[in-house]
Amino acid sequence: MEQELRGSTRLGNYLRRLRIGYGLSLRRVEDKAKTGGGEIDNSQLSRYERGKCYPSFDKLCLLANIFNVPIQNFSDVLDLERVDPFEPAPSAAYEDLKAEANREWDQGNYARAYAIYETALARLEDGVEGQVDAEILARARFNLARTLLRMGKISLAETELRLILRRHKDISPTTEGAVLGCLADAHEDKGDRYLALLESEKALAIARRSVNVEYEGYALHRIGRLHFLDANYDMALESFREARVLLEGKAGRYDLTLLRINIGFCQAMLGRLDRGIRELKEALQVAGKEGFRRCSTYALLYLGQVHMLKEEHVRARDYFEEAELLAHGGEERFVDILFQTAYHLWEMARMSRNQVQEKVYFGRLKFLRSQLDRQFQEVEKFDQYIEQGKGR
Repeated sequence: MEQELRGSTRLGNYLRRLRIGYGLSLRRVEDKAKTGGGEIDNSQLSRYERGKCYPSFDKLCLLANIFNVPIQNFSDVLDLERVDPFEPAPSAAYEDLKAEANREWDQGNYARAYAIYETALARLEDGVEGQVDAEILARARFNLARTLLRMGKISLAETELRLILRRHKDISPTTEGAVLGCLADAHEDKGDRYLALLESEKALAIARRSVNVEYEGYALHRIGRLHFLDANYDMALESFREARVLLEGKAGRYDLTLLRINIGFCQAMLGRLDRGIRELKEALQVAGKEGFRRCSTYALLYLGQVHMLKEEHVRARDYFEEAELLAHGGEERFVDILFQTAYHLWEMARMSRNQVQEKVYFGRLKFLRSQLDRQFQEVEKFDQYIEQGKGR
């Protein structure tokens, strides 16, 4: 029997958001549970939503089936309780909260940004800001979803994005394109680059139809990154350059700096090593000055890879170790970048036949791999290495 006061307010709020997002009443969920061969009465679901008690695993499986979400979503929601200390004063106005969250986002403090975006959305949903139209509400939910994605909560982010498209029939083309773009990011993270490219191209078509130059630039940036991940550096460079022209003077300095980093790496991988290194170093300087920690770690990571390509292993190691140190710093650890730096340091140890370092970095990779949902080139290569039984 479920005990009172053992529930989770955060999980309860999530269940309520799912139910409302699908336009279901408590009674309708009860009916769907019976149709699915289970039982959740409406008063029981109400207690779950108010955080009065916690559903059993069987009940969670039933709710996951009703709302068509992975069971993993519920454990991810509980993990988000770690952001609770970052919650701002709920009395702040929505626009002020959004501006504060945007600043934290640019600094790479995603847990803090999530807590603030969540408080801002709650103000809108609770009617504190008065009557709010669907467009503003959709953008608030989009901010929450894109932050979940950066925090590695891919399934949660995907669910939120699909709810936006399902519930907000009258959102603007700009918001629809942004949501499709974020869905593309989610599928990219899952390793489905084909679907990610289709969604990115849909977002690009919407931007062009609505003559939204800024969102056209973002869509091209996303398409460039997908080519980049497939090592099609010439196609990636073309998309990145076109995106930079469109976004100059429109996008924030963070996005423009990230574009510059990607362009620099593509230049280097196409054989223009000195030009690529110069672009990466200049972007690193800007990122450091602006406090863009994630941008800085990317620039350092790519500089390490370029010097590895030049067989300048001492300089490559220095860049990788600096990227690793920066990725560990701050409130948010960048597990994906930590994995990539460890992977390249492991590669270097294997090339130099340094068995001690090889074992150290291999152990680090196994530890970091357990924390990663994302799929990218280094993850795919490491998984293949393990599957071939070479990691025994």
